[in-house]
This record gives sequence, structure tokens and C-alpha cells, in this order.
Amino acid sequence: TMSRAILVTGATGKQGSAIINALLAKKSSDFLILAATRSKDSAGAKRLAAKSSNIKLVEGDLDSIPALFSAAKEAASTVPLWGVYSVQLSMGKGVTLEGEVQQGKGLVDQAIKAGIHHFVYSSVDRGGDETSWEDPTPVPHFKTKHEIEHYLRDSTADGESNMGWTILRPVAFMENLEPGFQTKVFLTMIRNTLKDRPLQWVATEDIGFFGAEAFSDPEQWNKKAISIAGDELTFAQLSEAFEKATGSPAGTTFSFLGSALKYAVTELGIMADWFRDVGYGADLAKLRQLNPGTKTMEEWVKNSAFMSQ
Repeated sequence: TMSRAILVTGATGKQGSAIINALLAKKSSDFLILAATRSKDSAGAKRLAAKSSNIKLVEGDLDSIPALFSAAKEAASTVPLWGVYSVQLSMGKGVTLEGEVQQGKGLVDQAIKAGIHHFVYSSVDRGGDETSWEDPTPVPHFKTKHEIEHYLRDSTADGESNMGWTILRPVAFMENLEPGFQTKVFLTMIRNTLKDRPLQWVATEDIGFFGAEAFSDPEQWNKKAISIAGDELTFAQLSEAFEKATGSPAGTTFSFLGSALKYAVTELGIMADWFRDVGYGADLAKLRQLNPGTKTMEEWVKNSAFMSQ
């Protein structure tokens, strides 16, 4: 029987799917998964619902959070709403930084109001477990997450609320690398900006792993923030990982196109410079201990769309 319901925002996105897969993989879990989606009729939502009878689709979005929680409670029926997985879009069509902060804080407020027991927030690493608390960084979509993290911490401090929480701080997503021209331009920018400086990467399934751990052992994970990575590679090493997996090095293009991207999309330029000057700081050895299945770049590429190129 299912005794606890978890509302997963962004359920059809990369991270949402990863957390849901990780929760389903925990055979002992008694979680009812409430998958929030803008449309129950979308192909992605239908695929998700077909995965397990423990998944119920909840229609709604983060621009009307109270309505989303009402729909979640209704879907959960007699099962208490116990957990929330919070992830916001910070880049893309129609997405604003103000909107991200509003949604992130709004979810914290509504979760506290609803008596949620454990809240998992997906943020971003800003240079390691400790540094991330202190440093918002100059990167606009990192600053927003720093602000939301502090709001979550402050809202639950000093017995303000007894909601527990865990903050996941992933580094660069391996999944953001997709066959095609855009990735070639992005990798060219990374190669030219970082040169021999390594960059940390993570497979979204490893973010999902830690999210499921936090929900399964909320006492141990309470008020903890963890930076999550699976590999740390210079551009040459990244290219070598691609070559080992696919037979071809990582695709790049003319240097001037990498520069054009850097200057055309200010946000990406600021981020690339931050990668070079500061960089992610997840503790890979500790993470491997906690999650021996952590994927390296080569392992990820071997199961990716790059294999059928």
C-alpha cells in the first residue's frame, strides 16, 4: 500500500523523469508519485503514466502553485501529500529569471502551508558544498538558485516550520550534449574558453539517485546540500571519452562560431568564463562512495544518441 505521496514538478523533463525512475527502482518504496505536467494528454505524460501504477498525472504548472497543490491532493485521494521535488526551468522560451525565483519561492511557501514533510530542491553547484552557500556567482541562472536556496533555508530555520529539506546541486548535464550543430558550437566555446581547465559533468540519472535517497532517508538527508557530478574532464579528455565510446572525437566547429555564441548569448559567455575562473567543485570521490553506479562521460555517451550517428 502507498502511504506517502510525492509531488514531482517538471515530471516529463530530464530531471523529473530521472527522479521518478530512481523512486520506482527502490523496490521497498511505498511512494505514490504525483507527476506534475502541463498537459495530461502530451506524449511525454502518457509515456510516464504507462511506467507504473504508482504514478498519477497531475495537470498544472508553476505559475499557479496553489491550484497545482489542490490538484495533487485530489489525485492523492486518501494518501497524504508528504514530499515535493522542486525543479524550475531557468533558460528557454518564455522563461525569465524573475519567474524562476517566483516559482522556486512559491513552491517553498505552498509546501510549508500544505504540511509537507520533506522538500527536495534541485539547484546548481557553485564551487562545492560549502562555497555554494556563500557564492551566488556572476552567472544569472546560478544567482536565482542561490536566492531560492537561502529562502528555503531561512523559511525552515528556528522552528519557523518543521519541513525537512535536501538541496541537490548538479554540475553541467551530460544530457545537454545532443548530436547536432548546437552542441558542436557549445563545445567549441568550451574548448576555446577553458583550454586545459577541467569541467565537471553529471548524468541526470545520478541526480535522480540522490533525490530518491533523500526521500527514502529524510532524517539522514535533512538540511543537507550536496553537489553532484560524475566526471571531471578537460576538453581533450572529453573528446577522448567520445572517441572511446563512438570511434570519433567530440564534434566541434569553427572557432569564430564558438566566439559568436559566447558574445551573442551573454548568459552563456558569463557561465563559460566562470567555468574557466572558478568552476564546479563537487567531491567526486565522496559521490562515488555514496553512489558506486555514478556514470562517467564515456559510460553516458555509450548509451546516448551519439552512438547512432
